[in-house]
Amino acid sequence: MDYTPEFLERALKRMASEPADTDGALIWRLFFLLRPRRSGDIDVATCHLADLLGLIERHPDYADGLREHLLGLLGHKQIGELLMSAGILPTHSFANELSRRIRYKLLPALPQPDSLRDWLDNALTANDSDWIRGVDADLWRRLLIALKCTPDHPAIAGLDMEYREAINGLSHRVAAGGLEPELLRINPELHQHASPFLAQHEEIAQQILNPDITPDIAHAQVLIAQCHEVLARIERHTAQQGTSIELTHLRVRLQQQLNRLDLLLRILNAAGLTKLDLIIKLFISISRSTGERYSVRRLLRSTTQQLAYQITQHAGHTGEHYVAENRSALFAMFRAASGAGVIIAGMAMLKILIAQTHFLPLQEAALVSLNYAFGFVLIYMLGLTIATKQPAMTASWMAQTLSQLRSETRQFQALQTFISQVFLSQLMAILGNLIFAFITALTLISVAGYFWHWQPISPAKALSLLDEVSLSTPMNWLYAAIAAVGLFLSGVVSGYYDNKNIYERIPQRLALLSWPARILGGRFWRAITRYIENHLGSLAGNFFFGLYLGLVAAFGHLSGLPLDIRHIAFGAANFAYALFALSWKVTWLKILLGGLGVLAIGFINLTVSFSLAFYLALRASRMSHRDARRWLIRAVTDMLAAPWRFVIRLFRS
Repeated sequence: MDYTPEFLERALKRMASEPADTDGALIWRLFFLLRPRRSGDIDVATCHLADLLGLIERHPDYADGLREHLLGLLGHKQIGELLMSAGILPTHSFANELSRRIRYKLLPALPQPDSLRDWLDNALTANDSDWIRGVDADLWRRLLIALKCTPDHPAIAGLDMEYREAINGLSHRVAAGGLEPELLRINPELHQHASPFLAQHEEIAQQILNPDITPDIAHAQVLIAQCHEVLARIERHTAQQGTSIELTHLRVRLQQQLNRLDLLLRILNAAGLTKLDLIIKLFISISRSTGERYSVRRLLRSTTQQLAYQITQHAGHTGEHYVAENRSALFAMFRAASGAGVIIAGMAMLKILIAQTHFLPLQEAALVSLNYAFGFVLIYMLGLTIATKQPAMTASWMAQTLSQLRSETRQFQALQTFISQVFLSQLMAILGNLIFAFITALTLISVAGYFWHWQPISPAKALSLLDEVSLSTPMNWLYAAIAAVGLFLSGVVSGYYDNKNIYERIPQRLALLSWPARILGGRFWRAITRYIENHLGSLAGNFFFGLYLGLVAAFGHLSGLPLDIRHIAFGAANFAYALFALSWKVTWLKILLGGLGVLAIGFINLTVSFSLAFYLALRASRMSHRDARRWLIRAVTDMLAAPWRFVIRLFRS
């Protein structure tokens, strides 16, 4: 229904003529009329609220009716749970809360008829907070004054008891949260000294909740500030000690509870217009939580952002090693990529042989996946480089660098320098992978044919391999993007296990095992634990990427879905195998399309994996969606322009 002042006045007339009801139907109707068509249209929302204010100021009976309905709603609904829980993560563990929200998505929870929180969740939409907080606070203040809903009104003053009860409940929850084992393990100083989480509860119980004492919130606020300092110190320590979803969930919840506790204390202690302004601030804060009470996306966003930040931080530290800054480093990158190309050619041949053995589908999927997984782990352990893994790692490092720079000019300069360095490093790595994968593949199949008169690839299989890299097969582009998703996820897995390695102290716990030392020898087992301490994340990431390549293709084959993978280095090796198996009796057009197809696969591998990793790292560093998209577009544009700038520099030199 279109908004007009007539509908608004009609609702106010009904309020003036009808007694206040317990379900707040007319207040609900009022929110509907005030709501703009687009939640972000603040001007329209301001106009609607100004119309309401004008009607109330011109008609005192409208003001009386609306006030009575508001006070009737507050009088018949339970307010405490709204004050203590709205906009605050629940006290359940992350896993329990996630499963609870998923269940309520499938089968919604029944609203409690006497709960103001449930009433607000139904009355307001998830986007209403946009216009509620966008409207000038002065307009809200004028509206409450016109309604005579000021702190000196008996019904409004009577809410102080509700504030006290909510403060008491929040204080208990904060004290309990401060005793959580996860918090104490990461910050053992809470055992050694008086915990501010417990001290704030004692102070509030003695000074704030006693109705015979005029509340003095100064000392309680000092203790709340000390609680915030403890949480900030824990957040800083996570860079060295790692973090977990449960710890992050607990820390975010405690921060939210402390902020709400401080706001309620200030409301209780304030008077006059100051108190009115704080009540408006509380209403705006609560409105932001409507529609998010059972939101899975909101829970994941609020809880996992810090964990994502830690993961990208660890991936970023790894990413520095993928960027060559001088000529000797570039040639070292080429040599490392060349060695990887040799191993990839062998992996590609082994994959072809596994497929020709005709194992059962699941057996073949397992063998192919393990071939990839152990091959990538071997490449890493030998210190070699896979070209396409560079973007996912270097993107996190670059996002971390950008977040540390304050000036946008310096950020753009750093981005251009970074893209230039990564392009040269990536170019050398790609050349090493491509050239040596191609040459090694030709060598392997030539030696097999010359010495053993063995041709492992039939002409039909060779034509299939050519088709798998040809530029004229559009599905290859999709399959290259699917492989790029795996490259991105492998970087996330690496960061996750690096963080887990630190937080759960896996090497130290492995060193406590006695049976591996008896079997392998104490010295050798200690060497293994030291290696795991520094390399667990990278080992896990490479192993995951190998499993991903094998299992995605197997799932696509078994399900009939268009799922497969295309990787530039494997494409180069398969291209060589196909040409030799066909005795090079292939038209120049097919050779050209095959060569360009391999390069196109590599381009998609690099661009998609870099974009995903860079965007995740920017968002994890608390950058807004808008700014993250802007930086992503700028980075991808610079990446596309980098080859042309490189060619221009070559011609000029």
